[in-house]
Amino acid sequence: MSDRYTIKMPQLSDTMTEGVLVSWEKNIGDPVSRGDIVATVETDKAIMDVEVFREGFLSGPLAEIGSTIPVNDPIGFIVASVEEVVSEGALDGGASQSLPLETDSDTPAENITETSITPSAEPEGTVAVIKMPQLSDTMTEGVVVSWEKKPGDKITRGTIVAQVETDKAIMDVEVFQEGYLSGPIVAEDSVVPVGGAMAYLVEQKDQVISDTAVPSSLPDASTQAVPSSSTNKMGARPASTTASLPKAGHPAPRPKNAVASPYARRLAGEKGIDINRIHGTGPGGAIVAEDILHAIGQQGPAAAAPEIHVPGDGRPMNPMEQAICQSMTASLTMPTFHVSIHAKPEKLTQAAKKAGISVTVAIAKACAVAMQKHPSLNWAYQPEYRIVERSNIDIGMAVAVEGGLVVPVLRHCEDRDLDDLNNDWKALLDKARSRRLTPDDYANPTFMVSNMGMMGVSYFDAIPTPGTAAILAISTTTEQGMPLTITADHRVVNGADVAQYLQTLKQTIEQPESWMGPMGPAIPEGNWDYDVVVIGGGPGGEDCARDLAGHGIKVAMINDAPFPGGECLWRGCIPSKAWRAAADRIRDRAHDAHLGVKGTTKTSLDWNALEKTRRNVLETRGDMALKTDKGVRIDVIQGYGRFETDHSLFVDTSGNSDDPHVRATPGNGKEGRSISFGCAVIATGAPPFVPPIPGAEEGLKSGGVLTSDTVWSLKNPPRKLAVIGGGAIGVEMAQIFQDFGSEVILLEAMPKILQEVEQEIAGQLATILNEDPNLTVYTNAKANKISGKPGKMTLTFSDADNKAHTFTCDHILMATGKRPMLDGLQLDKAGVESENGVIRANARCQTSVPHIFAVGDVIGGLMLAHTAGQQGRVAASTILGEDMKYDESKDSGVIFTRPEAAFVGLSVTQAKEKGIDAVEVKMPMSIDAKAMITNETLGMIKIVADKKTERIIGVHFLADHADTLIGEGVMMVSGEMTLSQVAQAIHPHPTQTEMFGEMARRLLSRLRRSKK
Repeated sequence: MSDRYTIKMPQLSDTMTEGVLVSWEKNIGDPVSRGDIVATVETDKAIMDVEVFREGFLSGPLAEIGSTIPVNDPIGFIVASVEEVVSEGALDGGASQSLPLETDSDTPAENITETSITPSAEPEGTVAVIKMPQLSDTMTEGVVVSWEKKPGDKITRGTIVAQVETDKAIMDVEVFQEGYLSGPIVAEDSVVPVGGAMAYLVEQKDQVISDTAVPSSLPDASTQAVPSSSTNKMGARPASTTASLPKAGHPAPRPKNAVASPYARRLAGEKGIDINRIHGTGPGGAIVAEDILHAIGQQGPAAAAPEIHVPGDGRPMNPMEQAICQSMTASLTMPTFHVSIHAKPEKLTQAAKKAGISVTVAIAKACAVAMQKHPSLNWAYQPEYRIVERSNIDIGMAVAVEGGLVVPVLRHCEDRDLDDLNNDWKALLDKARSRRLTPDDYANPTFMVSNMGMMGVSYFDAIPTPGTAAILAISTTTEQGMPLTITADHRVVNGADVAQYLQTLKQTIEQPESWMGPMGPAIPEGNWDYDVVVIGGGPGGEDCARDLAGHGIKVAMINDAPFPGGECLWRGCIPSKAWRAAADRIRDRAHDAHLGVKGTTKTSLDWNALEKTRRNVLETRGDMALKTDKGVRIDVIQGYGRFETDHSLFVDTSGNSDDPHVRATPGNGKEGRSISFGCAVIATGAPPFVPPIPGAEEGLKSGGVLTSDTVWSLKNPPRKLAVIGGGAIGVEMAQIFQDFGSEVILLEAMPKILQEVEQEIAGQLATILNEDPNLTVYTNAKANKISGKPGKMTLTFSDADNKAHTFTCDHILMATGKRPMLDGLQLDKAGVESENGVIRANARCQTSVPHIFAVGDVIGGLMLAHTAGQQGRVAASTILGEDMKYDESKDSGVIFTRPEAAFVGLSVTQAKEKGIDAVEVKMPMSIDAKAMITNETLGMIKIVADKKTERIIGVHFLADHADTLIGEGVMMVSGEMTLSQVAQAIHPHPTQTEMFGEMARRLLSRLRRSKK
């Protein structure tokens, strides 16, 4: 029985001190091979397998199922022959301290408890051994810093008995059993291997002894004994004498289709060897240490990191130095490259000082802001051939402390505010300087920053460590700026990824106001003609100019027409609603009969009277706007503005016209003047876009093809009209003219109309439109050719089944969207950047030039008048030094069909794309009493809410009078109201607004049921 092998309770996690035996997977007397699973145990984290690496037969006594056994205590045995099997008896957890502790040469060092405290030295009545815990992944030994309790003290569960120094910090040793502290106790400043005995707990106070013990160190390879012949009989190979057991790093995972010894797995993990590519030479093809050593030799010096003989008498590294050495050695296995850029840090430094935060924290946040646009820099390589994609941005920042370097980690930089991060960083620095960082404070950064610029270093590149894809090195600032150098893992990111990230980071650092908020008024000091020049007099430009003028800012507004109002007033919102109002009256008359009102259904349209009203509204509104602008002291200048520099522009007045109903055209530049400005706001809108359909350009010239600019020139409603484009303009115009009596077809290239509208709402509206007697909607359609002349145009198109059609009509209306015309602005002379045909601007409407802003259609997104107006107010606030952002997730829109489609906030699909667990409730208009009375029962209303917070994040409509109903939805979403608040609000009856309360109550009820 002397050769029996002890199966012990393994330490399967850093925090594990004991385990519960869940099951035996082998019976007493069963043969056992290397790599067999003999039992399962429950740790503090999971149920794990107990794997053995000896051959023989399972023998008792066995620990009972359900018993709790301390780490490293016996749970059973393996013997060499059937004759040696013991079947009787069982082990009680913790009752076997006097059993001999045999070890296997392939067992990891951290599972071997070897100190000068021998079993015979244990005091009588020992109930637990206090051992050196493993408090970090790289820890193999610890130094006893102090004893917080002395022999004879009563110990209860959770008592801290000692402090130990790891490779990174000073940590507490906590025990989870009861008794009295007893010797032999290791002295303070002793080095004890992980798992080594430090002291004991005894049952009775009179059993306490006060002896001191001196611990031994980890076994060295030169002193490891070769297994006895009896061990070799069981198939074990002699231990290799060519390399010592690794003292740090994670073991490699178990190979997929083979068996590997713990020694081999630990060695493979330490040296970065892919164990699945190793051919085992041990018994049954098992992978042993010599196989790993052979692979290291083949891989070459960088992977093997050979030890080089250096003459002299070297001192031992301290634990921190050892950890750095091991980490940097592992880094040599990474295929890295370097990319550099310069950034001007002055504004970031100024902003950090104003906010009262550390510049280090501001840089970390800037890195996280940029990384949200380039997430691959936050990923990591995982052997073998896997990429870990992480959304949490945990930035480690190197800090020099006495004895080495530590890297505290700021967690979740992507969604925490600067004050919170700054307070966290102060606490981390205090802990780092006192050597009291815990593993949670320094483990597993996703990105790293090293700032040696503060030490005057002109240039350096840093070394990333496994588990990260990149590290940022910051050097001292020169005339070119602050050098930023990324060293990146080429397995995860490529040069373009890093270059794009650095470009974004540069902009983030140089424009901190874009994410930190304004640092004060944006108008730079200077002798300017105007504090602010606004280019464009539509809703965005006019609202911006008025807000600025209201604060006493000297403003000029450059407008290409004699009256302000822009696209909305002269060619969009207002004139189309005049036509819509006439169409609504025609439709309303059809509803009168069911209420008993007769003689109203035979309607006719007086086109000239309608047009007189429309033009009068436009001219009256335009005149009112101009008088208001001048009344608040805005200098309104008619002409086209184009940049000369980033602080001056030329106003071209050579093409000025007195007709506000026709879009103005640029002049030849022969008349005009230059003006200087502190800030500028670009609000020039976007004209209609006409796609390159054969014949379209010729049709525009002849007048047979119309756009939202020229449709207002019609002398009468066309008898037949083709509309190309199923966006808001196309859908509204198609139904308006069918209500006027025209035969209309609508072509949309996408599978559904109204891409900006919630999918079910858009689908129902398409069905309703197709039921109109004179309107046919084709989706997935393609316009192939246009020909003819005004009054007799021909459109050839293909439907969703690729079937060819020909439609002869009076006119073809191009409603294919709008695109900004940026060429005439000469943005390059001001340094303003554009992307994909629109000006690039942030949520505060700042362009790439911090004192130049852009709002409305020129920056893309929702090209709506009220959107431009809000963005104009945002730009004005930012210029004034106030903190305001445009939030598209709270924007709204109405499509003026019958019934009207409308939205505010997010749909369920949009919410889930943003990571929000959203839920919706909907109610058909057909159950509403008011809708039944007016015979307006088509459509529905939806409410979308965040399931977690119950906050309303979207409301969607298909209903008559949605333009009025949406006001309540806007307040719900913008006010971040909850379902409970809406449910408890008292809505008047009978109105359609009471549907909101009913829907909120229904959804709340559903959510309560789902939680049960």
